Amino acid sequence: MNYPPTGKVNQPILSLYAFHLRNSLEGNHQKVENANNLWYKIKNITEFTGIPELESLPESIAKNEKSNQSNQDGKLIKDDLIFEIENNPLNLTTIVNPLKIHDTYAVDLTFAYNCQGVKLRDLSGLNPNNCLLTQNIKSSLGQTLVFIAEPSESIESEESLQAFADACLMALLTPKKKQELKIKFQNKGKLLGSPIFEYNNDADSPQEQCHILIWLKTNPEITNQEKLIESYYPLINLLLCRSKIVYARHQAILYNQEARDIYTELVSKVQTFNSIPNEDLNSFDENLRLNELKKWVRTTPDKFFKYAHNLGCLKDHRTTIRTNIINYQLNFDKIETLYNQDDLEFLLAFLKLAKSNYLQQITIDLEYLISGQELFEYLAKIIRRIVEIEEIERERNLERTIQVFGVALGTGAIVGGVVTGHIDKPFKPLNPKYPFHPMVSSLFWSFLAAITAGLLTWVLTKRKVKSSKTSE
Repeated sequence: MNYPPTGKVNQPILSLYAFHLRNSLEGNHQKVENANNLWYKIKNITEFTGIPELESLPESIAKNEKSNQSNQDGKLIKDDLIFEIENNPLNLTTIVNPLKIHDTYAVDLTFAYNCQGVKLRDLSGLNPNNCLLTQNIKSSLGQTLVFIAEPSESIESEESLQAFADACLMALLTPKKKQELKIKFQNKGKLLGSPIFEYNNDADSPQEQCHILIWLKTNPEITNQEKLIESYYPLINLLLCRSKIVYARHQAILYNQEARDIYTELVSKVQTFNSIPNEDLNSFDENLRLNELKKWVRTTPDKFFKYAHNLGCLKDHRTTIRTNIINYQLNFDKIETLYNQDDLEFLLAFLKLAKSNYLQQITIDLEYLISGQELFEYLAKIIRRIVEIEEIERERNLERTIQVFGVALGTGAIVGGVVTGHIDKPFKPLNPKYPFHPMVSSLFWSFLAAITAGLLTWVLTKRKVKSSKTSE
């Protein structure tokens, strides 16, 4: 069943719950560089909503934090900021409640029409130009939009209620965004006896994920203000835990992919080295191989450090997910105590997903990458040892060459010394009856002696090198 845009709701409310990391992960209470971005994004909404008072929000929060203990949790301003848009036929009211929760900034930004019979097509005024979507707010930990309204007409069947919720969702977005975001229905439940529907686009990044709850007031008990007030902060904390889990999972995906890229690069290097033969190499190939190995030894420590850093980050994000799973459960228990007659399984569905999917996947990734780390640490030791051995071998070869030439030249010099005794004897024309000139004979025997001595030295030093290699 599809509801036309002329369908109507009473007193519709759209609340943005956005979460942004305030402190560094080292736990030293130092602000991250872009900690105040959330407040400036809320300030920029003025462009679409026409609420000039929002422009002073960043300054008001900075002044409050400076005058109070910045580590204290709770409201960042004394009272909620409440604005009413004048000359608006639907009596639009805006409420801003900025918060600090542990290491996180949070904001509850609510737009409400204080009138009956608001047509569905007018709901876009609660989200003008899609200004409340994640792509515009860009809070680092993500956000959730909660829409609350009472259908003007009685709706009996579950199917019709979901169709009405679908129509409300589509009315909050521009046609282009409907197609672009690919939001789909995920779960449903009941809160205060009224149906609540969950939608998401399942994006990995918290800054791209569009998580929306549609709560239709079909039960008079939903006006129980005492329960609503009591469940306000447990609900915000639960949504914060959810956002932190999504954020940690996305960061784990990025670190895992980067580590795998390093792994692939190192494996490629290993295959390249394996393709270089260890025997029958000429001197040029030997030098090239040794230079490549040395280069690898120089550059891979940075790769190993980055690889190890990514593994450490994966472990940290797994711990973050585990911690927030516990906190999520604690806040869910508080909400369930207040609404023990309701169907809250839709909230537990995400918890089960985090336990069975997110944590398990990170554990599998870690097992794979840790085995790679052990392999490359072992490989690095082998490569360093190969470089050491080949450098020793080069030094031995150089020493051997010097010995061969030294012995050869020395022997040749001794034998050739006899030449000086025949320098003054004149050459005679070449005649078979006459012997060679003594100088020619001396040179011949000098060269022969040098070559013989050099060869003998080469053989003896080669045996010595082989015996030393065997002993190694």
